[in-house]
Amino acid sequence: MGLPAVRVEVLAARPHSHWGELHGLYTHERGRQPKIQLWMRTAKQKRVVAFRTYLRTLLHEIGHHVDYTGLRLAESYHTQGFYKRESSLFHQLVPDDREGSDAMLTMEEWAKQPLEARMKRLTRTADDLAGAIRGRDDAILSRRPDGKNWAAKEVVCHLRDIEEMFMGRFGMILAMDDPKLAFDPTTPDRWAEERQYLKNDAQQAAGAFRRRRDESLALLKTLTPEQWKRAGVHATRGPVSIGDFVTLMAWHDENHLEQLKRALDGKP
Repeated sequence: MGLPAVRVEVLAARPHSHWGELHGLYTHERGRQPKIQLWMRTAKQKRVVAFRTYLRTLLHEIGHHVDYTGLRLAESYHTQGFYKRESSLFHQLVPDDREGSDAMLTMEEWAKQPLEARMKRLTRTADDLAGAIRGRDDAILSRRPDGKNWAAKEVVCHLRDIEEMFMGRFGMILAMDDPKLAFDPTTPDRWAEERQYLKNDAQQAAGAFRRRRDESLALLKTLTPEQWKRAGVHATRGPVSIGDFVTLMAWHDENHLEQLKRALDGKP
């Protein structure tokens, strides 16, 4: 494309603060070579970032490089077109042999999906989960791919327990006006240890997830258009509506199903 060379630095754990984790950073200063910085481990638990997430972050920063040095834009905004370009590059580099509806989407892409598509993702997760662990012995389900990443069984238990949290959020939002929402990012790992996920029965955990998800879906299907817009207030994200939570759940399901499959294959 005739763009100037860009230096890529791969660093360790992501920087983090009250606003969250920094995945990647592009800098372009007058008189200096443009630079992309990427972090290969998560901030809190120092887990290796999933390949797809890592590649998307790289492509995201390349998008900024194109905007500033190729298109000569004064600013490189996160527009819908920006994310479409990132996704187009990703799917050309990593063809997905699954059906298009099952292809991994970013949170931003899920937010643009119609509600029907997001609900469909939520509806089939219990079957996907059961199918992934069917016939697997406990040793495989309990095997962690490395010292930092969860075993398949822990992923199942996480999905089971976080579903209860989602239902609690729905109840708060429907019962109160603009309730304050808080979430400690260390909670999932703390639960994994405190609730002894590795000693749980994976099949029973998957069954409990199915029951809780059925309850979530039953509630969501009763909501009026106005109720879908009701929101709680997150300290850093601002208003988060029930529709936003369904977007989060769709992305969360897909992300952890992918993590579960990698764990079964012994991959972080």
